[in-house]
Amino acid sequence: MRLRTAPDVDLWLHLRIGAELRSGTWFGRLPDPMAVLADRPYAPTQWLAERGMLAVHDAAGVLGLHVVRALLLVALAGLLHATARRWTGPLAAVVVATAGTVATSAGWGERPQLLGIVATALTLLLWTGTLHDTRPRWVLVPVAWLWAMVHGSWPVGVALGVLVLVGLALERPRRDVPWGRLAAVLVGTALAPALTPLGPGLLLEPFAVGVAARSTVNEWRAPSPGNPLLVLVVALTVVVVVRAVRARRLDPATLLLAAAGVVLAATSVRTIALGALLLVPALARSFPRAAPTVAPRRELLPAAVAALVLLVVPGVALGGPQAGPLPPTVDAALERLPDGTTTVVDAYASGWVLWTHPRVRVLRDLRAEVYSPATAAAYEDLTAARPGWPAYADAHDVRAVVIRAGEPLDRALAGTGGWARTAADGDWALWTRAG
Repeated sequence: MRLRTAPDVDLWLHLRIGAELRSGTWFGRLPDPMAVLADRPYAPTQWLAERGMLAVHDAAGVLGLHVVRALLLVALAGLLHATARRWTGPLAAVVVATAGTVATSAGWGERPQLLGIVATALTLLLWTGTLHDTRPRWVLVPVAWLWAMVHGSWPVGVALGVLVLVGLALERPRRDVPWGRLAAVLVGTALAPALTPLGPGLLLEPFAVGVAARSTVNEWRAPSPGNPLLVLVVALTVVVVVRAVRARRLDPATLLLAAAGVVLAATSVRTIALGALLLVPALARSFPRAAPTVAPRRELLPAAVAALVLLVVPGVALGGPQAGPLPPTVDAALERLPDGTTTVVDAYASGWVLWTHPRVRVLRDLRAEVYSPATAAAYEDLTAARPGWPAYADAHDVRAVVIRAGEPLDRALAGTGGWARTAADGDWALWTRAG
């Protein structure tokens, strides 16, 4: 039985961006090479990950990307286990790491976001090492530099450093803590991204993306109270607090990590995974300390077994979904469109169309940050078939529409002269107009 029916919807967009980068396109200017409506320059903040994804796809197809994804999940679980193992025994560390890993599952797709989650886990392991023994980890600086080229979540690493230093100050207000060197490490992680190919502009780009996406992208919005992953994070937080109360011991760093974790999880669907990671050291620190605090080699065996299982379970790597969202008949009809046809594509399929039909001019894609609020709102009026949509379509010379059957625009096109349903299969339809 397959665990999923389709690859991550963003996979195809990242492959197209990787192809553009390989061909010499560096974006950063208008007109945008991918979407007609883009009225803001695009900064390829994930360029290294996207080039890597394209290289893997060229070598081994989507199967290769599934394998990389499975190995990253093993690495994530291993990093969380190593973090928990600093404060608790083998069994408790496995339980804590498993809970933390499961709570990140919304970010397990074939996309750079998973690399960002793994980078967060690595940074968490390093910074909590400093919380454990006060020693500065200078390797955090090159980690931040590399992280800034694979995913835009690198500011989380800086925030982790701030949390740890505040927690350390609350727990150990002593002179033997090397505050100067620790501050230098923190500043280094904050400035290292400015030394990447995107330059100093990268320091503000993640915040600009977040502001732009929050108004139009569901995963950037606050999760519903019943979101099961949010419920899991809250439950883990409750466990931390209850254990602290029962122990009658105020542990400022533990409570600070737990509070930050639940705030992150409640901020957006996208940051639930990041909040869950912070709960791992918080929960581990609430258990009685066990020796040794470094996992012996025999504890690596479960990780090796997990890696093997993930690579052979159907639907994870072998036998994993590889097809795009559109049925073959709609894909074939899209391929017959004249070069440069301006096409409205449902967001779920826009990345796929950009990747498999590069000759088509997509009106808008999934990169929320490249559209001004006015441009985004006007496009939403079109897809919702609100009054005035035909004039909007005429103004942008829209000649084709890929839409889910039954959506407002699909129904509106059925009652509008000049439009014909060229292909339809299952939930999808392609509308075209002559002239």
